[in-house]
Amino acid sequence: MNLWFSSLSFALLLALDGLVRHPAQVPAPAPPSIQELVSRIPICGQTHVGGIPSALLRQPVVLRTGLGAVPTPTSTKSPEAQAFFEQGMAYLHGYVWVEAARSFHQAFRADSTLAMAHVGLSRVYSQLEDTTAARREARRAKSLERFASEREKAHIKVRFSQLRAVDSLLNESYLGAYRRDLSAAIRKFPNDAELWLLYGNAHERYATGRGQGSGAVVVAIYEKILRLVPDYPAAHHYLIHANEGMMDYDAALRHGEVYARLAPNLPHARHMYAHDLMKTGRIDAAIAYLAGADSIERHTYQTEAYPADYDWHHTHNLTLLALCYQYQGRMAEAETALKRVYALTRPGEPEWAFYTKKTYPELLLTTGRTREAEALAADLTRAKTGGERLLGHYILGLAHLQNNRWAEAKREADASAAELPTVRRADPTGRITSWVKPYPEFLSALIYLREPGTAGIDSVRAFQKEARNQYGPDGWIEALFQLETIARQAQAAGRTEFAAEATKTLADHDAGYAGTHYALAVLARQRGDAAVAQRELALASTGWQRADASFRERIVLK
Repeated sequence: MNLWFSSLSFALLLALDGLVRHPAQVPAPAPPSIQELVSRIPICGQTHVGGIPSALLRQPVVLRTGLGAVPTPTSTKSPEAQAFFEQGMAYLHGYVWVEAARSFHQAFRADSTLAMAHVGLSRVYSQLEDTTAARREARRAKSLERFASEREKAHIKVRFSQLRAVDSLLNESYLGAYRRDLSAAIRKFPNDAELWLLYGNAHERYATGRGQGSGAVVVAIYEKILRLVPDYPAAHHYLIHANEGMMDYDAALRHGEVYARLAPNLPHARHMYAHDLMKTGRIDAAIAYLAGADSIERHTYQTEAYPADYDWHHTHNLTLLALCYQYQGRMAEAETALKRVYALTRPGEPEWAFYTKKTYPELLLTTGRTREAEALAADLTRAKTGGERLLGHYILGLAHLQNNRWAEAKREADASAAELPTVRRADPTGRITSWVKPYPEFLSALIYLREPGTAGIDSVRAFQKEARNQYGPDGWIEALFQLETIARQAQAAGRTEFAAEATKTLADHDAGYAGTHYALAVLARQRGDAAVAQRELALASTGWQRADASFRERIVLK
């Protein structure tokens, strides 16, 4: 990959932008009004965008602080429009879709000729998975090109190129054309940080990339941006994801600290820092940042008068907070958070919505409330999507295992796996399939541990390896609990040799986890090493010192 460098400074770019004439100075014979231009654009699906009421997305908003400065020069002469546009960009890069849309709408209230605000809205609507609305906003941007600078026209062209690639996600030629258009734009405007950000996103697997890809190539691109604009928040954000993808959690943590410092009032900035605080053993700090993000979000919903259901990030943040509570044995607090997650609905019912219905019944199983978990799981097995049914059978299988109903557990494992083809047919990119595929595999692995002989152990090992390769925060901590369960089940089944191997795998994943020390203590007891068992139990007790009393009693910390 070629990285283009230039001695041009942003000051020069700003000077060039300043040469763009004000709309009032543009000689044009009786130009149509903005209202007339907009009226020519086909209107469809305007009551909702991606399941969210359009009225909410257009709701007026005020300027806010602490979101991380995102300097993005435009041709507007209105300081107010520029400020709201940059606020929209900060929210866009922070995955706050509702507030980003509101900010962009506010920007073109201040300057109705600001084409870049429509480009921003188009990008937001793509994230809401509403291609029709995204194309409509791109056309609106195009209709305002006569008011735009050459650099802004390049952004508009790139947006149309991306939308074409998004419409055909599996078409490599369209993705290649999108990357080439970005390359051409960067050659013309080498100091445009936003073009560089898009270029990094475009080097993910699909044109829908939004900064969550991994690999050395994107790291180089985002680091280039930090040389252009030191402490550019979005570059730090995407470097967290990139370094997590390469499992360099220390590097991710460094960028996470900067992002949280630069954007303290952006919920996702706090959430991202928590990702790697968790993975590097600082669970209390991770909980504090996740709870802080939750507090900011709830304050927004209250003051701006809209339900949490419209914010995808809310459930994601709450789920990770609950898993961190579970890490410490604080099961009552975990349940409170997961009840909130389970109660939320997803506007427009996107295919991946079922995923939020999984963690609460799983926690019920962990706390021994099998009947409650079975009732929720049974509802999922009758749901309309393959993903819901897959998870319902998976949870029922776990419940049967808890009650030593091996035949029933095997039947549910088969039923869970049988839903995978249905999930794949509705999932051309394989994203949702990759999320749900590990669950029937995990259930089957637990069943293999209880079957005589060693025929299934290789399958268990394959699952362990796959689980450890998950670098996302939820996947990482879910894998931890899965590896812990495998180690304990192997110990309970009397598979001494494999139990030792499984316990080592757990320790390799997270040596500081209290459950790891507990598994090591059980293993030492089985080997007759009382001293090691006592030492590991003491470490487990320290790690679970804030655990609920009922949790400590159940795991028998003696």
